[in-house]
Amino acid sequence: MIGRTSTASLLAMTLAAPALAQDGTDACAALAGVAAHDTIVSEAAMQPAADGLPAHCLVRGVIEPRIGVGGRQYGTGFELRMPEDWSGRFVMQGGGGWDGAVRPATGVIDRTKPEDTALARGIAVASTDAGHTGDSPVDGWWGLDQKARVDNGYNSAKLTAERSRDLMRRFYGEMPHHSYFMGCSNGGRQGMVAAVRYPQYFDGVLAGAPAFDLTPSVIAWNWNTKVLKDLAEAETGGDISATFSDDELAMISQAAIAECDGADGAEDGLVMAPLQCSFDPAALQCGEGESNQCLSEGQVDALKKIQQGPKDGEGNLVYPGWSLAGIDGPSGWRAWIVGGRPGPETSARGGMFQKDWMRLVGSTPPRPDFDAMTFDIDDRDFLQEAAPLFAATSTDYDAFADKGGKLIVWHGTADPAFSTARIAGWFDTLRDDMGDTEVEDFARLYLTPGVHHCGGGAGLTSFDALSPLIDWVENGEAPEAIEASGTPPGAEAPVTRPLCPHPAHAAPEDGDGADGSGEDQEFTCVTP
Repeated sequence: MIGRTSTASLLAMTLAAPALAQDGTDACAALAGVAAHDTIVSEAAMQPAADGLPAHCLVRGVIEPRIGVGGRQYGTGFELRMPEDWSGRFVMQGGGGWDGAVRPATGVIDRTKPEDTALARGIAVASTDAGHTGDSPVDGWWGLDQKARVDNGYNSAKLTAERSRDLMRRFYGEMPHHSYFMGCSNGGRQGMVAAVRYPQYFDGVLAGAPAFDLTPSVIAWNWNTKVLKDLAEAETGGDISATFSDDELAMISQAAIAECDGADGAEDGLVMAPLQCSFDPAALQCGEGESNQCLSEGQVDALKKIQQGPKDGEGNLVYPGWSLAGIDGPSGWRAWIVGGRPGPETSARGGMFQKDWMRLVGSTPPRPDFDAMTFDIDDRDFLQEAAPLFAATSTDYDAFADKGGKLIVWHGTADPAFSTARIAGWFDTLRDDMGDTEVEDFARLYLTPGVHHCGGGAGLTSFDALSPLIDWVENGEAPEAIEASGTPPGAEAPVTRPLCPHPAHAAPEDGDGADGSGEDQEFTCVTP
């Protein structure tokens, strides 16, 4: 069988190994067929090196295929790519949206550099559709099937990891020496769930912008949608997408950045300490006789409601709201909150996701005819029964930490999908529940300035968090600052800054600030 290559250091993951003989091709092809009592491998074939990917064995299949509710075909579809020159490592690649499709199992590490993949570094990578095939990433029909809910919530990640381990054993003749989970959004949530539910399968988890508190998040998306629908009916003839123009979103963002940029000691277009500053959008409200470069009273009121987050009738905050800094751009509020298609129905991703969640995925029992725009925040009990299936809010990481597992979470400060304050609040609770010293030994949270959901935005969008995670797991080198780069508003060239573990943030060492020009300047991590 095929042995793994040795590595001289963490980043030497692609050292040459002896070329596969013909039996390597045969070993890959031999994986086709029934891989286990509940697993069918429909495709298993060696792929030549191409498009930046190394030669590898590509395996596709389905676990627990069945006919479920509505006579539809269900099952956990998966893909596993095993490189010819193997580092001995395995990465489980998380999904996104409600999943519903098997994405190429390559393990992109930095979305600004799609050619830099875990597979190209000699790591075996698996992906899954999380238990169903969907018509679109926001399609929630599968929520009618209870097992599909369980599979999407947590079970498919377990099944795919287990079958992948067995296939690697058969192909390589041995198991991976270290296994990791890497994902963003729903994939980040899946990683956090795996660390708590299945700590035996993963040595390290990299969770980006995790959808870890889904039910309150969905309620917040519903809140945002109704806020803008009310504004549209009052001011734009019902067109939700016209409630804020691109120029207005840019003006709001620039004003919020100007208000909060200096809180970190550097006026460089990057809000490094977003939780230490708040911006009152009333500063942009039009005065008497004004109409240009200002906002209506209705727009200001809508911004305040979204910035605050949904509250119930007793004044309890259900989910903390969103910062206004960095909200402009095609991957910002236009994509997730405001939408871009004219009309009275929302085209924003958050608005579309919440519709089927309210009707099918999160409702127990399902309510196929329910209109999400009639949702009463004080009547939300029907969403609570299914909430634990999808939640990753647990702070019980004892088993994961005790086995030596390591967790890195990152979240963009301008994320329009999930609140930065919510993930920071969860991490603070983790420290309270487990103790600062214990958490310091296994977990880090990095807030990435100006970054939208899983990428995009005028901020520090380019960084590699997988390498420090592997170094931490395998060499005991705990990460502090992670180098990141990007082009903030007003900068003429990319800048490089350290991402600091929460609650620390980057600040200039000399205390004189930065001019955003991209010139080299020394930054360090400081704790408020």
